Amino acid sequence: MDFWTHFKDKEHLLIAHRGARAFRAENTLSAFEKAVGKCDAIEFDVGFSKDGVALILHDDTLERTSDVQNHPEFSKPFRLVDYTYEELLKLDFSSWFLQTDPFLSIKNGLVSSLELEKLPIQRILKLEELLVFLRQNDMYANLEIKDLSGTKFETTGVEEILKILKKTNTQERILISSFNHKHLQEAYKLSPNIPLAALVENEHPQDLIEYLTSLHVKAYNPDFEITDEALIKELKRAGFFVNVFTVNEKSDIKKLFNWGAKSVFSDYV
Repeated sequence: MDFWTHFKDKEHLLIAHRGARAFRAENTLSAFEKAVGKCDAIEFDVGFSKDGVALILHDDTLERTSDVQNHPEFSKPFRLVDYTYEELLKLDFSSWFLQTDPFLSIKNGLVSSLELEKLPIQRILKLEELLVFLRQNDMYANLEIKDLSGTKFETTGVEEILKILKKTNTQERILISSFNHKHLQEAYKLSPNIPLAALVENEHPQDLIEYLTSLHVKAYNPDFEITDEALIKELKRAGFFVNVFTVNEKSDIKKLFNWGAKSVFSDYV
């Protein structure tokens, strides 16, 4: 059993992009709790602290989704890899959402500020903690490995992530993706039974079918902006699943499913 085998009888999947990101601060436990029962799977991003703890964060830096600028012991460029896990636990990763209302969900009455104010402050989440949460809630996920190039985890990060999957016994719940396709090649060498997806934005690789075959991926995760019906049908005929990010309009989701996309990543679930 793996991620795709579990969904073999389901034609289309809705994947919660960084959790229920339009209603809670992204990539926090609160966002993933909000997504339970509202999607087929969740998507999240994995990077590393200075001391090698695998953590859930989309950006390489901390300022957009935390209160790091309120802590004088942190300094620019506020990179995740420059601080230990214990140092990072000082930061608030949820209040920014209430303050900025990034999706206008509060303004439009989709979520109440009172409800958000009652929630506990969200701290940075360890990959291991999130995987345990997945298992406890019988959930599945697309795990995106952030580009670790130029960090000390460039050659060790993929192996560490796979070790945590094994430790938590969640290998069968995970689809691994990355924009850094070298990470996918390494993941395949170390754990060939875990399905992989190539993430791409801006433009498609040349000789796409041949390229994806060489990567040993089962899926292609392209940006919605570069995806059309012909692409999806070609990939589907070649035996690849197509999972499109990020799609927030119901009409676009319906269109993509009609074209043959397997999954869409959405901020609204």
